[in-house]
Amino acid sequence: MNSENPRPRLESIAVIALLLVIGFAAADLTILNYRGFMLPGDPPTATPVYTSRNSYFGKEKFQVITGRNIFARDQKIPDPLGGAPAKQQDDAPVPTQLAISLVGTLVHANPGRSVATLNLRSKNDVVAVRVDGEIPDGLGTVTKIERSKMIFRNNASGRLEYVQMQEEGGAVGFNVVTATAVAPGITATSENDRSVRRDDLNRYLQDLPSILQQARAVPRIGANGLIECFNIAEMQAGSIFEALGVRRGDCIESVNGEKIDSPAKAMEIFQKLRNDPGTINLGFERGGRKESSNFSITE
Repeated sequence: MNSENPRPRLESIAVIALLLVIGFAAADLTILNYRGFMLPGDPPTATPVYTSRNSYFGKEKFQVITGRNIFARDQKIPDPLGGAPAKQQDDAPVPTQLAISLVGTLVHANPGRSVATLNLRSKNDVVAVRVDGEIPDGLGTVTKIERSKMIFRNNASGRLEYVQMQEEGGAVGFNVVTATAVAPGITATSENDRSVRRDDLNRYLQDLPSILQQARAVPRIGANGLIECFNIAEMQAGSIFEALGVRRGDCIESVNGEKIDSPAKAMEIFQKLRNDPGTINLGFERGGRKESSNFSITE
């Protein structure tokens, strides 16, 4: 009976173990020989140590920001960082050479609501402008309105100029019209006065809606909140109002001495005059002056 001999197998295991021991020994000797080359020769760089600092800043640190807050309560835009630009020092206004003339001014207690009526000679047109408003065609910007005088900045030259109502003999000079027919049934007896035939007056009043469309009047509110007068803001050329001597910019105050302080009051006075017309006296303000017109109703 043959039995297996385990000796050759043990010898093989012993040989493998011996080889492993020799390999580990050789590796260890190699590391020992080259260890000096593998270790760094210089010490490592020192890592800076950060210390905690106080993160609180006083409000003065943010004064630049808070001082330039454009959303502040006063709603004022701050000056630029470099400081406010130096304001231009304007010379005294000089007479304008532009083709405009001043027809009249309406000076209000609030300067921003003052109105000047200009005649654009190049267009033969009459326009009304306010303070800080633009003169048509970009000629200039109105800076101030005084009685019989308007100051504006010429957009082309940038300088201040003024236009003033022409005066003759200490009074404002207009072309005085005497006994001249200005419309069918209406005769101008002076600059402001008119004579109107009764039949023609009734004919004009029959088409009242058409007459009301020829001009637009807006109330002028005083500092006390009450209506001071009705300003003729717009008026068609060749209208019945123009024939009666009314001008754009006039502010109608009274009729036959009765104050017009509401649209209802104006209609009440109109009905009285329509039923029993005689001599009609119209009180108004023109160019900052109190004026009046008389209309005589003839047969």
